Amino acid sequence: MKVVFITRQQRQGAYSIEELSRTIANELGKQIEVVEYVAGSRSRLLMDAWRLWQMDADIYHVTGDIHYIVNLLPGKKTILTVHDIRHYLVDLGGIKRWLYKWIWLILPIRSAGVITAISRETSECIYNHLGITEKHIEVIENCHSAIFKRVPKPFTVECPVILQVGTTPNKNVSRLVEALKGLHCRLVLIGRLDDELKQKLAECGVVYENHFGITHEALYEQYAGCDVVSFVSLGEGFGVPIIEAQAVGRPLITSNISPMRDVAGDGACLIDPLDVAQIRKGIQRIIADPIYRNKLIESGLHNVSRYSPATIGGHYLALYKKMMLT
Repeated sequence: MKVVFITRQQRQGAYSIEELSRTIANELGKQIEVVEYVAGSRSRLLMDAWRLWQMDADIYHVTGDIHYIVNLLPGKKTILTVHDIRHYLVDLGGIKRWLYKWIWLILPIRSAGVITAISRETSECIYNHLGITEKHIEVIENCHSAIFKRVPKPFTVECPVILQVGTTPNKNVSRLVEALKGLHCRLVLIGRLDDELKQKLAECGVVYENHFGITHEALYEQYAGCDVVSFVSLGEGFGVPIIEAQAVGRPLITSNISPMRDVAGDGACLIDPLDVAQIRKGIQRIIADPIYRNKLIESGLHNVSRYSPATIGGHYLALYKKMMLT
């Protein structure tokens, strides 16, 4: 069996889709032939499609974001993985929204032989917001990178380091900063900071450091060096920082909404992301209660086993074999 993994070009500060694809490809490469193909810019779309057809693969797997390339691939042999449709629902308007809906979403979803979604939440969004009811969607969740392993670390009660991965509006960083006001801690923010967020940090007097465009290995080091991971997001397709925190063995606070609570299982302090007081109370409990903190860590390590590269790779391999039989 020959499978071609098709990914977008690497973008600074955005590497979750590429890293996920690479991790699964490496895992599957132990059992089948896997070729990784990085698509070029949209101006090279026809050239990319021609090259992909020349590979004569058994399965073409479009791993996310560049959905539109599916329209030029052999439909019955093509899998499209949809991570989320938040960009369509929240960020776009007018003609751009209409074009994105049809070229990036509806036409590729209808053209692909198989659709996978990374969470039940994403699957339901496709059905509810795009009006696509004739297509069955397989839910295969994300895995964490193979480099994410448990790193024991004494908890720094006096001034814990709190890690926040992502700074886009849906990550809810502003409320997190409000919740940390007056707490003796250090906030590490991964992602670009806009002027509004910088002002909020200054107003609340939160001590912080900021990193942007770091490598995946450097991100892992940030997890290893922190005491608490915060991911109080307002909306996600999945929430990879949840399983990254659990894999490293860090206590986690996250949102009590889908898909975050589903992904986290029992391995997180669940709070209402709109309630600053709840966020603050949850972080204070993690800092002050070692029994509770250790319970979160152990529950997280147990939960994250279902998101290992071997487990998720096995789900994809089973799907490929099923496609080959139809």
